Amino acid sequence: MKKILVMLSSYCGENYIQEQIDSILCQSGVEVCLIVRDDGSHDKTCAIVKKIQDQDERVQLIQGDNIGFRRSFFEMVRSASIKYDYYAFSD
Repeated sequence: MKKILVMLSSYCGENYIQEQIDSILCQSGVEVCLIVRDDGSHDKTCAIVKKIQDQDERVQLIQGDNIGFRRSFFEMVRSASIKYDYYAFSD
């Protein structure tokens, strides 16, 4: 089975983050891992992702300062492991 790392940059997405993560994690036919780098949200986004992370080891949360989505994705790419077959971006 192919392994995919999905890199999601979030910012104040409490209304949509649960549904987005559920959609990513329910993919079939592949092994999915998810890194969520939060870009300084001031809503409940991080709390929602932390709850998911506590229940699913495939999810990793990185909390950061607001650096914008481009730099946020770049930070995730720089830190990504090379053990995956494919890499995907989600915003």
